[in-house]
Amino acid sequence: MGFLQFQGAIAGFMADAIDLKILAKLQKDCTQSLESLSDSVGLSPTSCYRRIKKLESDGVIRARCAILDEKKLGFQVTAMFLIKLEKDSADIDQRMQQILKNRPEIQHCYLIAGDFDFVMIAKFRDATEYTDYIYHFLETYADIPIQTYTSKLVVRTVRQDWALPL
Repeated sequence: MGFLQFQGAIAGFMADAIDLKILAKLQKDCTQSLESLSDSVGLSPTSCYRRIKKLESDGVIRARCAILDEKKLGFQVTAMFLIKLEKDSADIDQRMQQILKNRPEIQHCYLIAGDFDFVMIAKFRDATEYTDYIYHFLETYADIPIQTYTSKLVVRTVRQDWALPL
């Protein structure tokens, strides 16, 4: 069994070379026609369609979406928030998820190891929106036992890629 197949088996999913080709092509452009995709991976459209549907039902393909240009849509500020907890609890992930359901400005939130417990990445239209968020930060996360937090502003995006290295 190859390395990629072994990795897929660990995650409860067995990928073959054609599945990986399909996934790589869809990551680059999920709007391409089924005919174009199937031709590029060497399958009939019917076989390719069946594989895509299986990848979706297995949860390997979670969604198909458009990646928008944040600057053109008026989001000028990207901030990272680092949160250190006073104490950890078994339900802290669920409590954070509940709060974040109503916080669309938070694009990513990760529980991390090290000096801090959470890192969040947020998008704001301007410095005023960011400042307002900071002023209400402890109120917003009152259900989370925060010891300290800090925020960092992104000066420039050097690389941003959503594709997994298949």
